[in-house]
Amino acid sequence: MPISRFPLDRQMDMMDCGPACLKMIAKYYGKFYSLQYMRDKCGITKEGVSFLDLSHASETIGLRTLSLKCTVEDLLHKIPLPAIVHWDNSHFVVVYKTRAKKGKELNQGTIYVADPAKGYVSYKAEEFASKTIKKTHNGEAEKLVLMAIEPQADFYERQTNEKLDKRKTFYNFLNYFRPYKKSFINLFVIMLLVTVLQGLLPFISKAVIDVGIQTHDINFINIVLIANIAIYLSILLSNMARDWILLHVTSRVNIALISDYLIKLMLLPITFFENKMTGDILQRAQDHERIRSFIMNNSLNMIFSTLTFLVFGAILLVYNTVIFWIFLVGSIIYVAWVMAFLKLRKKLDWEYFELVSKNQSYWVETIASIQDIKINNYEKPKRWKWEDIQARLYQVNLRVLSVTNTQNLGAQFIDNLKNLFITFFCAKAVINGEMTFGVMISTQFIIGMLNAPVVQFIQFIISFQFAQISFLRLNEIHQLEDETENVGTNPIDLPENKSLIINNLGFQYTPTSNPVLRGVRLIIPEGKVTAIVGDSGSGKSTLLKLLLRLYKPSYGDIKIGNMNVNNISLKQWRDKCGAVMQDGKIFNDTILNNVVLDDEKIDYGRLKKALDTANIAAEIEALPLGYQTMMGEQGRGLSGGQKQRILIARALYKNPDYLFFDEATNSLDTLNEKKIVDALDHVFKEKTVIVIAHRLSTIRKADQIVVMQGGTIVEMGNHQSLMAQKGKYFQLVQSQLEITETVETLN
Repeated sequence: MPISRFPLDRQMDMMDCGPACLKMIAKYYGKFYSLQYMRDKCGITKEGVSFLDLSHASETIGLRTLSLKCTVEDLLHKIPLPAIVHWDNSHFVVVYKTRAKKGKELNQGTIYVADPAKGYVSYKAEEFASKTIKKTHNGEAEKLVLMAIEPQADFYERQTNEKLDKRKTFYNFLNYFRPYKKSFINLFVIMLLVTVLQGLLPFISKAVIDVGIQTHDINFINIVLIANIAIYLSILLSNMARDWILLHVTSRVNIALISDYLIKLMLLPITFFENKMTGDILQRAQDHERIRSFIMNNSLNMIFSTLTFLVFGAILLVYNTVIFWIFLVGSIIYVAWVMAFLKLRKKLDWEYFELVSKNQSYWVETIASIQDIKINNYEKPKRWKWEDIQARLYQVNLRVLSVTNTQNLGAQFIDNLKNLFITFFCAKAVINGEMTFGVMISTQFIIGMLNAPVVQFIQFIISFQFAQISFLRLNEIHQLEDETENVGTNPIDLPENKSLIINNLGFQYTPTSNPVLRGVRLIIPEGKVTAIVGDSGSGKSTLLKLLLRLYKPSYGDIKIGNMNVNNISLKQWRDKCGAVMQDGKIFNDTILNNVVLDDEKIDYGRLKKALDTANIAAEIEALPLGYQTMMGEQGRGLSGGQKQRILIARALYKNPDYLFFDEATNSLDTLNEKKIVDALDHVFKEKTVIVIAHRLSTIRKADQIVVMQGGTIVEMGNHQSLMAQKGKYFQLVQSQLEITETVETLN
């Protein structure tokens, strides 16, 4: 829970400002760390840390981050605080509070800063802008760069040293609402006020009939009318305030729920995404909406309904005990009838979820495969498959409708019967002089107010069941092991010998499937080029993914020198690896961002070298917008060869120690391939390179060629020695030569 006053921590060294800011924010949310611990989490260097480092450290301790570019006016009015701001291009500070008055000029706003170097400082907005916003070459002001930070749902559990149960519980989800404690207190006060005001209405109705009408006192009736109007107006204003609070909290919680889900997805290994339907993953995002709706709508309405029931139940009990018991017994029967259908509804909901997931997966697959569908005249069969899913969805919806109608008709009959008994009892009581006409009218009003909480209770139970089902589905995700579990988490020094040593490596996708790799033993020497060749399905790409640690070996291990690769954090290892995969993706972004990705400080010299080596620089510069040209989804607008060259440039820009190429030139024409291969010869010097290629002409110069077949290594050597053996490699070369000669003859 956030503490009332924002804490301040001082930086010990010049570059400690980033970790110190993060330490302050963690302490503000009730979690205490040493500065050294935060340094280690941020991976601080002589150059300090970046926003990317701070974001990574935040997420490892349970804080959610959002990097933004905004104006100072946005900071004053819209940005959730606290937030870390990049100050004067060389320093990090925390903005923990702002004060601005509507209608005032920007320079009259005040921004409160916790500076790890200076302490608590406040600035006028104009002065703050001058320290945080720099000018472009054109003299235009850039936007303020900051990172907003909030706790994730399990942040408070992480402050204990006990191992956390990964299963999400309702308590976990309630943690999303802890930052809005004041909002909920205000909401409860508003609900209580509305309930008390509504409780006055039956007494006013009784007074109008039994006093005003009986005594013919017009003045009294006018006074009561004014009081009624005042009460209704107060209720209206209170409900408007309640709706505004709910809208504010709901929007923030909804973003937090989906954000945490995305964080969890990003931590899962690649095998999760390969084995899951896309619709399944998307549908679980909808499960978060169900849970949010249950907590925000049904749970809060249930609190309001409980207050209403208690107040009006007490009034009815005072008015007439018999009527109270008739209502209570009728309501119990009503609730019991509805709950009898819950088990069937639960079964139908699981079935509906499965079909909706399939439906979503169908749409994703259809849109992604539309080219192949059209080429093969597959439109009609594909549509029939969709119609089959729709027919099954229709059947489920029909059964749901049938259950709902049966439930509602029975419930309506029970409710009408209960109200009928109460009406007849009241009528007889009035005739017998046991009840005034005003009390009878008031009683009918009270019954109407009591019926709403009973209906709300039913909706709460049904919503609770749906939310519970959603929890079960989400727990399947949260119980999965993260990609980073059981591996090193902190950066470490690599051994001097950086050769990759593969020892008895085996891999299979499932325990019952055929092994893809079997007992592979191989040394990939440091600073040399190792080529891996073989037939399709021989295990080449799988071996590459194991080296990149996208997969975990079924048995055996991979070492760097004498160090197991699992001792190195995934982030550190992948920072040292550049890879071009045969199914590499182009993002829906500019060409520049597709090459440099999230690099905050672009090295233009390294960028030019990478693009020149990939032989793509001239083509990019010839475009009207050059490097700022937007690429469509999946690289729409680029040829296959251009996509592959951008992927090569992306890998080279990282300037990694290890380069992995999986069919990196298979989409290139002969001329471009030759230029790139020649240029890569220079880049490959002093780098450890692993190349997979079907075009054997591109790997003739490799220091080591590994031939795979059926998941094992069958031959190893250089081009000359393998050709002399006249084994599998010789056959592969000969078959390609024959194909080339045939093509040349035909031409």
